Amino acid sequence: MSGDKPTTGGYTAPRNPVGLILFLLALHVLNQIDRQLVAAFAADIMRDLALSRSQFALIAGLAFSGVYAFAALFAGVLADRLGRVRVLSYGLGIWSLFTALAGLAQGFWTMLAARPFVAAGEATLVPTASNIILARVDDAHKAAALGLFFAGIPLGIGGGFLIAGALGPMLGWRGTFLLMGGLGIIALAALVRLKDAPPDLSHRPTMAGNLAALLAVFRAKPRALWASLAIVVAHFHTATSPFVQLWLTSEKGYAPGPAAQLYGLMFVTFGLLGTFGAGLLGDWAKRRFGLDRAATMFVLLLLLAPLLVLYRLTPGGTPLFLLGMAGSILFMTVIYGPIFAIIEELLPPRLKATSTGLNILVLNILAIGGGALLIGLASEHLAAAGSAQSWTLPLLGADGLALLAVVFIFLAMRSPRQIAD
Repeated sequence: MSGDKPTTGGYTAPRNPVGLILFLLALHVLNQIDRQLVAAFAADIMRDLALSRSQFALIAGLAFSGVYAFAALFAGVLADRLGRVRVLSYGLGIWSLFTALAGLAQGFWTMLAARPFVAAGEATLVPTASNIILARVDDAHKAAALGLFFAGIPLGIGGGFLIAGALGPMLGWRGTFLLMGGLGIIALAALVRLKDAPPDLSHRPTMAGNLAALLAVFRAKPRALWASLAIVVAHFHTATSPFVQLWLTSEKGYAPGPAAQLYGLMFVTFGLLGTFGAGLLGDWAKRRFGLDRAATMFVLLLLLAPLLVLYRLTPGGTPLFLLGMAGSILFMTVIYGPIFAIIEELLPPRLKATSTGLNILVLNILAIGGGALLIGLASEHLAAAGSAQSWTLPLLGADGLALLAVVFIFLAMRSPRQIAD
C-alpha cells in the first residue's frame, strides 16, 4: 500500500496506517461482543429474568436497533461537525458503562432500560471509524481496509458466543457483562489520545442539509441507491442471529454451552473469511481484471443463497448443516467491505459519514429491529399453535427477504460507474 499523505487544516494524516486500523478493529470487536452478549446468554437471561419470547425479541432487537439506527445517523452528522474521535470517545464511554449496568438488571424493564443506552453509544463507532479509515487509505485498497475493520463483526459475534461458553460457567452472564464494560473504560483511555484531522466546517453541516444532499446523490447516481438497498435487505439475515442459540437448543438438538461454542467458533472462522477475504477479493479483481466490485458481490451472494435454505432445513450436527451454517455466516459478512467501498466512491467527502449513518439507520429499523421483532412474534404464535418448527419457519422467512440483496446488487452492477464530483 502506498500513496501521498493528505494534509487537512495543518494536520498530516499517514496513509494506510495499519496500527490505527488494528486499534479501530479492536474497538469494533469490543463493540460487537458487548452487543451480542444478550444473544450469547439468551437462554440464561430468559430464565433469570423470566422473559417471554416476544420480550426477549424486543430486548435483543428493536430496543437496541431502533435507538442504534437513529443514533448512528446523528453520529455521522456530528462526526462531520464536531470531529470523529470526539464523537467516538463519548460513544465508547456510554456503551461500556451501560453494558456493565445491564449486568445488574433484575427484570424485563431494567434490562430494557439499559439496552437503548448501549445502542446509542455503540452507534458512534461505524460512522466515525470507517470514515477515519477511508480518509487515509488509497482507492486500490479501500475494500480490504474496510474488510479488516469489519472483521470486528465476526470476531465480536463469535467472540461473544465463545466468551459465553468459556466465562459463563465461571462468572455467569452478569459477571461477564460487568467485565466487558470495564474493558471498554480501559480502551477509552487509549482512544482519547488518537489524533485525527479536524472536521471541514466550510459547508456548515446540518442534518437536513446533509440528508437533502445525499438524496440528490441517490437520484443522480442510482448505483449508490441500489448498493445501499442491497446492504439494508441483507441484514434481514443478520436479524436472525439473536435467536441462533434458542433455535439450536430447541430444534437442532444442541445443549446451550456447546451451541454457543460451535456458533462462536464458526463465526470467527468463516466471518473473518467473509469480511477480510471478500474485501481482498474485490480489490484484487478490480486491480487485476478491472472487475466491478458490484459484480464480485453479485457472484458471491448468488453462490451463497442456496446455503441459507440448506442451513434451516437439514438436521443439526450433519455435514450439510455445518456447510449451511458456514454459508449463513459468509452471507452476513461478505457485504461490508465491497459494498461500502462501492457507495463511498460515489460520494463527496462531506457526505460519507452521513451516508454511513443513514444506511445504518434504515437497516437497523427495517431489517434488524423490525425483522427480529417479527421473528419473535411469529415464533411465539407458532409455538402456541404447537408447531415443531416455531423458530425455523420465521427464521427462514427472514432469510428469504435477505436474498433480495442479490437483486439489488445486480441492479447496482448494471448502473453507471460514476465517481464523486
